[in-house]
Amino acid sequence: MGSRIASREVWAEMARRKIRFHPTEEWNTIHLWGLFTWGGVRHLLEKGLLLTDMRKENVTIWVRPSQEAWEQHVKPLVERHSPEELTSQAA
Repeated sequence: MGSRIASREVWAEMARRKIRFHPTEEWNTIHLWGLFTWGGVRHLLEKGLLLTDMRKENVTIWVRPSQEAWEQHVKPLVERHSPEELTSQAA
């Protein structure tokens, strides 16, 4: 159900959204990090790197990073890249 989205694209999109829409908010208070298909991010949900309150039946779901995903994947991108660079990495 849905083709798998590369992890690097997911992290780049989350970093882009953090910079663009939530620049002053603490990462762990943001609930709308990324909108993806369930099947596209299932591998990250199963590893516990992405969290959601939605069900598989929703097909398109809002997700947020776990603390591990924030520290290891998203935060470094936020600190090193512009929104424009992240947009091209997320594509």
